Amino acid sequence: MLFADAVRTDLAALSSPGVVVPVVFLVVFVLFYLGVVLPAVWSRRSRRRHAAAQVLELMLSQLLSLLRVLAGSLRR
Repeated sequence: MLFADAVRTDLAALSSPGVVVPVVFLVVFVLFYLGVVLPAVWSRRSRRRHAAAQVLELMLSQLLSLLRVLAGSLRR
């Protein structure tokens, strides 16, 4: 029973918001990097580079507009 209690305690600690948010951020960042940034830079095919660069530009512009909205809401 001691091992099961230790595992349960560790899982409860991992599910706290202080741990979940950085892990989710890391997973999203890695997926974004592998799926968009690397093909935009290292692909041999120009179509793939162009498409990945367009997706990267779109995502960064959306992020910029989201940050502007958040900054505006924090000023109020």
